[in-house]
Amino acid sequence: MAGLERRLEHIEAERKLAKAQLSREALRHLSDEELDALEEALLATARARGEQPPPNELLEKMKRWEAEAKEKAFQKRLEEIRESQAEFRAEREAKERADEQKRQKLLDDARQKREQEMKDRARMA
Repeated sequence: MAGLERRLEHIEAERKLAKAQLSREALRHLSDEELDALEEALLATARARGEQPPPNELLEKMKRWEAEAKEKAFQKRLEEIRESQAEFRAEREAKERADEQKRQKLLDDARQKREQEMKDRARMA
């Protein structure tokens, strides 16, 4: 009995292999348009059953490449902007330092004037 079961399994396996071979042969003869239409029909059938089609590896890889390229371009442009603004920032910082020095000098002058006034009042008193 076991020999008969093994023989049936072997015949069934050969039948499946032959069927798969016929399918591959038929697919080889289809044009790109026919293959695209067949793929779309299979995807539409899967969607009609509520299934999510499997992600296309090539498309996913291309999306990642595109995202990486956009990020690199963004970072490059950001660096260019920073470099172009470096001179402006340096000028602005120099102006701010000069303004701070002027304020500090005015404060120092006002303090010295008050001190001098206090000394003058002390001498007069």
